[in-house]
Amino acid sequence: MKKYCLFLLLAFLINFFSCSKENYNTNPYLETFPFEKNINLNLPLYDNLRFSGGSIIINNIGIKGVILFNLNDQIMAWEASCPNQYPSDCSKMEIEGLQSECKCNGYKYSLATGQILNANLEKSYPMLSYRTLRSGSSVKIYN
Repeated sequence: MKKYCLFLLLAFLINFFSCSKENYNTNPYLETFPFEKNINLNLPLYDNLRFSGGSIIINNIGIKGVILFNLNDQIMAWEASCPNQYPSDCSKMEIEGLQSECKCNGYKYSLATGQILNANLEKSYPMLSYRTLRSGSSVKIYN
């Protein structure tokens, strides 16, 4: 019996310390699907991403598109669908300087952090982030 208990304790500890520490999105409004897109920052289409604070929206990937934001030469990628409502005709966010805004409800989000800025909701969700990998002038966006 001691060996069995020791085995269970050891299995628990191995499982506990080997679990990934990634924070998975549990947003009930947005369902994600795998995608991958490579962009070349040398193309004129992406000129706004060459400086800190620059941003663009890429359509046809993600749910409603992807907002790219240059934060001190790190390219951040955010889902363009409003995170606190189900996708609809008006749920695509628009860029407003260093923020994005949901036109349906007027909620604003920081493009640097993805956090909601102007709503006191009981339960609110930040913008859905996607992964990016930059290598020189090439950026891979994926989830």
